[in-house]
Amino acid sequence: CMFILWNIIMVMALSSCSSDRGVLVSKDEEKPTGESYICSEEYEQTSDDEVMADEIAVYVCGAVEAPGVYYISPESIKEDALNIAGGYAYGAATTYVNLAEPVTDGEKIYFPYEEELEGYSPILENNQQNKININTATAEELMTLPGIGESKADSIIDYREANGAFQSIDEITNIPGIKEGIYNNIKDYIVVN
Repeated sequence: CMFILWNIIMVMALSSCSSDRGVLVSKDEEKPTGESYICSEEYEQTSDDEVMADEIAVYVCGAVEAPGVYYISPESIKEDALNIAGGYAYGAATTYVNLAEPVTDGEKIYFPYEEELEGYSPILENNQQNKININTATAEELMTLPGIGESKADSIIDYREANGAFQSIDEITNIPGIKEGIYNNIKDYIVVN
């Protein structure tokens, strides 16, 4: 009797332990959610690092509803990045960024607001050979740059006269009112030689 009773207790104890420890899942089977797993050499568990290896990081900012860093497929285009960031914010320049362009890992994708593009000239997009020399350009020439209106053009000329020639194109961000957003819009269209 004691032997039978002892065997019954052992069977009950082992069955309760095995139900608490989870289920073995092979790498070919789909894992149910909310379970813990026992892994052996024949079985694998997918880690977060393996999932992240299939995605790239992009920083979506500017005139979008939810700016931030997002992980997306390497085959994604800028429209995918815009959608994952909640779409355009009110006042966005919806035709400025080429949404069909592919994204790259670590890329910063800036969507400008309409007010940043005051004085924007689409001619510049088609003729990038004619870059504006910010050390010699007139106010009228500077105003052909995206986001550079009369007051900003005058500020560029005033800065140039007070501090001498620009040594690099990014020095233009020292001018009040010309920060990262406007600089990103004009950097491909300006030179300092």
